[in-house]
Amino acid sequence: MTIKISKPKFNIREKLSELDKPSGLKGNELMRSDTTQDARDLVSAGRKNMIINGAMTINQRNDTSSYTIPHGTGGSYGGPDRWAVNESTDGSISVNMDGDPAGGNGAGTDVQEFTKAFQLACTGTATLSSGHNTHFFQNIEGYNIANLGWGTMSAKPVTLSFWVKTNKAGIYAVGLENNAPDRCCIRDYYQSGNFKWNKVVLTFPGCTDGTWLQTDGCGMRVRFCLASGVQYDNGVDGEWVNSDNLCTTKSQVVNFMDSTNNRFMITGVQLEVGENATEFEHRSHSEELSLCQRYFAIFPGRSGGIPFWQCYMGSSSGYCSIPVPNFNFRIVPTPTDKTTGTSSSSGNMYDVGGANIKSNFTGNGTVTLSCGGYAPSGIGLIMNFGTHNSGDKDGVVASWNGATPGIFLDAEL
Repeated sequence: MTIKISKPKFNIREKLSELDKPSGLKGNELMRSDTTQDARDLVSAGRKNMIINGAMTINQRNDTSSYTIPHGTGGSYGGPDRWAVNESTDGSISVNMDGDPAGGNGAGTDVQEFTKAFQLACTGTATLSSGHNTHFFQNIEGYNIANLGWGTMSAKPVTLSFWVKTNKAGIYAVGLENNAPDRCCIRDYYQSGNFKWNKVVLTFPGCTDGTWLQTDGCGMRVRFCLASGVQYDNGVDGEWVNSDNLCTTKSQVVNFMDSTNNRFMITGVQLEVGENATEFEHRSHSEELSLCQRYFAIFPGRSGGIPFWQCYMGSSSGYCSIPVPNFNFRIVPTPTDKTTGTSSSSGNMYDVGGANIKSNFTGNGTVTLSCGGYAPSGIGLIMNFGTHNSGDKDGVVASWNGATPGIFLDAEL
C-alpha cells in the first residue's frame, strides 16, 4: 500500500531571516574583526584609562581647601592629585576639589556618576603678552604609554573624553606632547559659557615620529589651555607639529584670565587607546589613592595625626631614620615640611622625662629632612636634629612633634 505524506511548503530563506537578530553597528564591526586583539581594541577591554585621578576624588595636599597657585613656570600642585597648574601671567588663579557634580548642578546629565570636580578660578586678571599662559596638565609616566607604539609607524590613536563646565565662552584647546618637548598635537573644542556640564570627546592620531619615553620619566603630557599668548598658538587642530604649542590661532583668542568671575570645572577625564570613547573606568578609592601615592604621599598621612617619633641621641649628634611604608614611589622622594614648604622643620624635641630640649641642639629645634634609599620596609626618612651642645647628656631619647598632616614626600614627574 502506498502512503502519501504532504506538508506545507517551506521557504528556507524566510526561516533563516526569522533567526536573524539585530546586532547593531558595533556588533557588525565585532563580527568583522580579524583577530581577538582587533575585537579587544574595538571595545577597549581591560584596563584602559591612562589618566590617574581623572574623577578628581583624591587631594592629599589640601583636601577640599582652596589653594592659590604660585606665579611662575613649570607647574605647581595644590588641587586634585596628579594635576599641576602653570600660571605665568600677571594675574592669579586658585584651585580646589569641588563637589559640584553631586550637588545637584549636574542634575539631568550623566556627569552625576562623579562626585568631585577640579575647579579653577581666576582670582587676579591679566592682559596677555606674547609669552603669557595659564594651563593645567598631567604628566603620564613612560611605562604607561609603552603600548601606544608612538615614535613608530605602528603608532595607535587615542581618545580623550571629559566633562567640563565654564562660564567663560570661547574656543578652548587641549593637547598632547612628548617630554622633549618637540612634538605636540592640539585639539580645539567650544564652550558656550552657560556654566552647564557637557561632555567633550576628542580623538588624536598616533604620533609616528619623535622620542616618546618608555621609562619612569614623563612619557606624555596632557595639557588643557585656559589662556595663551601668541608665542604658543602655532598648533594645528588634529595634526602633529614639531614644536611646543598650547593652542591654535582660534583657541588663542579665549582669555580665562580676563575676569575674576571666571570659573572652569572638569571631571571624568579619560585617555584611552583607539578612536572610541567608552564608559569611564571607575577604580576603587583605595586603588586610585595607591596610584597617586607613587608620585606623592604624606607620612604618616592626614588620618595619622601629628607625626611623633623617638630616636636615640649619641654623644655628638642627633638624628634618626624613620621607616616609611612602601608607597612604590617612582623615585626616591624629596621630603618637605607642610608648614615651611622646605626640608627644614621647626619641631619640638623632648627628652625621656618630657622636658623640651630643643635648645640643646644647634639651630634650636630646626630639623633637616632627607630620604635614604629603598629598604624592605620602604623609604628611610632621615631626621637630622643637628649637633648637641656641650652641656647635653649622652644617650638622650628625643621625640619630635612636627606639623600636621605630616611630611610631604614628592616623587612627581
